[in-house]
Amino acid sequence: MQDEATITVNGARLTDSESRVIRLAMASFADILANELAYKNEGIALTDQYRTDVALVRAIIDGKAQRTQ
Repeated sequence: MQDEATITVNGARLTDSESRVIRLAMASFADILANELAYKNEGIALTDQYRTDVALVRAIIDGKAQRTQ
């Protein structure tokens, strides 16, 4: 298994276990967006933005993308 992503929150570097929690939470949130919140009334635009953001963060965590500033 590969090492978890290096994640820093407010200047504190997370442990591998803490980073794993973030990765799994992102996956869970993506599932919720896909299955429960998606396209209910006025939440369409917000759901789409969250999906985009989740996909980018997951790609960064997985080492498949880099942040562009």
